[in-house]
Amino acid sequence: MTDFWKDTPSLEKLLAEVEAIIVDNLNDPGYPLADQTSALIVSGGKMLRPAMVLMASGFSPTARNSQTRRKIAHIAAAIEILHTATLIHDDILDEADVRRGIPSLHTKFGTANAILAGDWLFSRSFRLVADYAQQKSARVLARFVESVCSAEIRQDLGKFSFSTTRREYLRTIAGKTAALFSLALHVGAAEAKVSPIVTQRLRRAGYDIGMAFQIIDDILDCESDDLTMKKPTGNDLKEGLCTLPLIYALEDKSKADELKTLLAARPIGDEQAGKILKTVNACGALEKARTAARQFTTRARKEIAALPPCLARDELATLTEKLLTRTY
Repeated sequence: MTDFWKDTPSLEKLLAEVEAIIVDNLNDPGYPLADQTSALIVSGGKMLRPAMVLMASGFSPTARNSQTRRKIAHIAAAIEILHTATLIHDDILDEADVRRGIPSLHTKFGTANAILAGDWLFSRSFRLVADYAQQKSARVLARFVESVCSAEIRQDLGKFSFSTTRREYLRTIAGKTAALFSLALHVGAAEAKVSPIVTQRLRRAGYDIGMAFQIIDDILDCESDDLTMKKPTGNDLKEGLCTLPLIYALEDKSKADELKTLLAARPIGDEQAGKILKTVNACGALEKARTAARQFTTRARKEIAALPPCLARDELATLTEKLLTRTY
């Protein structure tokens, strides 16, 4: 875990407990890649999703109850394990060599073993949810996995066509990224018995935060250095993904022909990607994408402002601001 939460020490302490639960659950003699998967989890991830589970539970008066706290911590661990499983499978689909500054699992142990590792994590996540959550939460989790798989298939089928529309792009990131942010806040609130009205508002806020988060991530892939992001810059282009900055750039008639010519060449290597990103940066597409991210963030702010005043609301508001202005 990074120092992302250093300004919220109480939450940082709870997340350390969640991380310990995750490592303990991975330390299974029947799972051969336990050490490698644990290294991935503790190698610098922000633990955003489990933090959201914890924050959402904070809207309940029983959140500090030892029994509730233990249950919520295990559910938060299940959400992060689920997220890690999707990252492992993502790296295989994207042929990514690095994740959080360390080699991805499939580069070290082969595609088959990495797929099975992700499947094992899905299983462990569902097992934790079955042990600690209500059946309703398990169904919500299952629907999320369906959503992710559908979004991944849709994205993979469109690779290298570079004809994705803004609507198609938003639909994809809603299924891949926003759904898990929304799920984390929903499950954390529901399992702590937060009122349905507040739970619904948290779910909507999670969706908007997730949409903004992914758009910013795609912007950073167009402009940040490899050291800051801990993964190759321009990787989306090399993988054939059409993200929002590129969509806006292709809508610019003065740049469209130049970009289409550059995008038609295969493979898209570092030099080719550099030329494309230079054009994307020059036509104002990144600022248009930032405006889209701000719109989702504004919606999230409104939902958060309408929540009952408490420490959890302040923490969620602070997190939203940090995600909007992040550079990594």
